[in-house]
Amino acid sequence: MTGMKRYIVALAALVLIGCGPKEDQFVDAKAAAELQARGELVLDVREADDYKQFHIPDSTNIPYGRLQPRLSELDAYKGKPIVVIDHSGLRAPRAWEELQKSGFTQVTIVKGGIAEWKKAGLPLDTMEQQMEIERVEQEKQQREIDQLEWELEQLKKGS
Repeated sequence: MTGMKRYIVALAALVLIGCGPKEDQFVDAKAAAELQARGELVLDVREADDYKQFHIPDSTNIPYGRLQPRLSELDAYKGKPIVVIDHSGLRAPRAWEELQKSGFTQVTIVKGGIAEWKKAGLPLDTMEQQMEIERVEQEKQQREIDQLEWELEQLKKGS
């Protein structure tokens, strides 16, 4: 590599180092859970299939690859805190940068991602839990339908 190429590579590295999130923009999983309990948005940037398998209750899923075209969905949070989480901490800093560029100024990142959240024993919704909730809801609806049908039958008999 020539001297000029080395200089350009070194300059580019310095620029890139200065652009990413700083250490104070990272929080550990327990601090993130406290922020969520205070009402802050938890934005999960994992893929939808990963999110369906397990996710933080009441979190919002916008996969990193779809973040840019879906930023308008987050407009209500522009002046509010957002906590970004991914699987292990690789995509969240890039999502942080996208959000910063788009005017979201109160963004933090969960250090270690959902892997750390899980390791900390914090609550997660799983696909099995969601399926059980849906099953119970369907059973409830079926009981209501059965009751209405029974009442209708009683009305017909009384006519």
